[in-house]
Amino acid sequence: MLHRRITHASIAEHLLFVVLLIVAAASSTTAAAHSVGCFPASERRPIRTDLDPIGIVHNSWDSSRLNAAVARILLEEKLGFGTLMEEFAGLEDAFHQLDQGTGDIYLDANEDDLAPLIDEHVNLLHDVLDAGPLGIYNEYGWYIPEYIWNISNKLDSYTSYMDENVISLFHLSEIVPGTVLDNTTLHSTFDELEAMMASSRCNPALNATVTTSDCVAAIAEVILHIKDRAHLHYADNTITLWTMPDGWPHVVDRVLIENLELPFNATVPMSPHGDKATIEHALSDIIEDHYALLKPFLTYFWEPHYLFSHQSTVHLHRVQLPKFDSDNCSITASANYRCEYKRHSMRKMTSLALQEKNEVAFDFVKMIHYEEVDLEDMLAFMEYDNMTVDQAACSWLLGHYSALEPHMPDPSRLVTPSEVDSGLRVAFVILAALLIAFFCLLAAGTFHYRRVRVVLSASPVFLMLMLLGAAWSMFWVILLYDDAPTDTICIARIWARHLGFSLVFGALALKTYRIAAIFNVKATKKSHQLTNVRLLVRFGEINLYVCAFLLTWTVAGAPTATTMVSHNNSYAVCSITWWDNAMYLQELAAMLGLAFLSYRVRKAPSAFNECKHMALAVYNWIIIGVILQLILNSTTGTADFYFAIQSLEVLVPVPIAILLLFVPKFYLTLRGKGSEVTTSSFRGSNPNGSHPKTPSDPSNSNAKAASGDMEMSSGNGVDSETGRPELSGKAAAAEYKNIRRENIRLMREIEGMRTQLLRLHNPHSGIVEVMS
Repeated sequence: MLHRRITHASIAEHLLFVVLLIVAAASSTTAAAHSVGCFPASERRPIRTDLDPIGIVHNSWDSSRLNAAVARILLEEKLGFGTLMEEFAGLEDAFHQLDQGTGDIYLDANEDDLAPLIDEHVNLLHDVLDAGPLGIYNEYGWYIPEYIWNISNKLDSYTSYMDENVISLFHLSEIVPGTVLDNTTLHSTFDELEAMMASSRCNPALNATVTTSDCVAAIAEVILHIKDRAHLHYADNTITLWTMPDGWPHVVDRVLIENLELPFNATVPMSPHGDKATIEHALSDIIEDHYALLKPFLTYFWEPHYLFSHQSTVHLHRVQLPKFDSDNCSITASANYRCEYKRHSMRKMTSLALQEKNEVAFDFVKMIHYEEVDLEDMLAFMEYDNMTVDQAACSWLLGHYSALEPHMPDPSRLVTPSEVDSGLRVAFVILAALLIAFFCLLAAGTFHYRRVRVVLSASPVFLMLMLLGAAWSMFWVILLYDDAPTDTICIARIWARHLGFSLVFGALALKTYRIAAIFNVKATKKSHQLTNVRLLVRFGEINLYVCAFLLTWTVAGAPTATTMVSHNNSYAVCSITWWDNAMYLQELAAMLGLAFLSYRVRKAPSAFNECKHMALAVYNWIIIGVILQLILNSTTGTADFYFAIQSLEVLVPVPIAILLLFVPKFYLTLRGKGSEVTTSSFRGSNPNGSHPKTPSDPSNSNAKAASGDMEMSSGNGVDSETGRPELSGKAAAAEYKNIRRENIRLMREIEGMRTQLLRLHNPHSGIVEVMS
């Protein structure tokens, strides 16, 4: 039983431990969620990792921490810059981070306390920059509660505190509503005393029984009444001034009391032991306690402070001391000091390197500005709502960012040079060079095998022009190698890209057009006129137009080297204008027209199925070109991405088109079948080799000859001057044999058709024609 109890107790302890873990996890999750960011996720910019973080230095008191927190939140969440926060106990230590280059921003440098350092580093050495006032001022002075200030407007100035009527207010236990400042004067006092002496209580003429003691008692009553009315029942004729312990910076209360001959008694109302924050908070608590009880007090205090915030129930008013004069009032000569406390401006300081390191962050420092009341509200969040420094800064920003937003610098204008992968560029340039060498090799092979039927039928002249255009296009990639192009390179690139396209597709279009013309019934009479000379004239006209367009483009709106920004990365590119779009649209229209033409001749009986290969080359070029242009214009990326997409515009479609047109030819040539394979549609199909409509005659010795095919080439292989076949040797003999066989077949077919017509119209043949 004891063991069971222990087991149950252990289980209960474990359950309690688990519950505590869950609660702790939930608490940490809540805290973590708050620490993720201030603004909603949709309004925050991602932190840029390509930039060095901004170093923010601040001091070890709440107001300085809040200023730094506001800057950190805005820099990180609205500008996307990483930050590093560093805290220092002394003003000099924080300032030295700027001139040493270990810090970038110091938002609340006290211009008086740091005057020697500011003069040295800002005005002489110029290694620290003054970005102007933050808008916050440290103001020190003497303050009274509002319920005393409301009694009389005389209480604004220190001179009224020499008046006994004013002194009397500070000897009351509390200031009840309706309390007024007594207006008793010496003249009114004498009038009251003379009236009493002239009355029946002192004048024997009016009262014969009055005695001297009776008159003295009556005058004493008048004096007591005046004291009651003027609140003159106090032991000493002074006002207690709460001040800070001896040695406190900037405090000269005792010197002011002596030099201005004020009836004040300076005293420290709290324990002088403890750190600065403890002593300051103790004085604040005393003020709040006395204010809640409506007790009169006069105290040394300062702004900004949470007691001056909108949340505070304490309302203090400053007593006006003699106006500060920098010529006659020096805190260092405290023995003669008789002015109000100097107002200390908080100035924004930055390191000299910040403007070059991050110009947007530098502009942000110059822009940021808010008042004491804003800082006081943030201090109140910490005091009254128990917020942390970051939470208080965030709460204030959420309510006031709309006023700051129009003045925030644009973070997108800050870009960093994009890192270029030289290996990628070298690889692409090497590939382009290898392709040029490959095209030269194909050109040499084309020239060498120009008499072979598979090459001859495709017109070696236009094949060589296509290879020239393909090689010329590769300079588009080679000229892209430089990651900092000049205007000259940009101009050369458009000539390489578009003139290369014109050479390749001009030749391909004219080859396709000749096939279409040959197999178009309406154009058959003119097809014999499409010799190489005529097509070369058309080819020259096409490229002359392209050159004229490129020349006009170069003169009127030549592309220039510019900078492209993508994801805050910049890299040099050649500008793209409407000229580019106009040229690409013309090329697209030409390709679409060629695609339509290729579709019409897809079944034309050209040698070695060349029409099909030409159609595939055109379709491939259109599809790849459109896809790459869509990617290039709809997405952004790094410099390498931009270089790769532009290079692929040439490296993919051009080699594919060349391979589709040349590989089949060289494959058959190298296998020795370049002059054997034909694809004529005029073939004999009967067993004896005759035409299907030609009567077979096995006894005819020429029947076998009729089984020969008549090569129907692409209209190529003709003399550029006469249109006659450019054949010699075995090729010429084979061509003549084919023509002779085709003539024999056609004669037999005509004879057979004539015989059938005679039988059809002969009434003695026994065949009856049925008339419809």
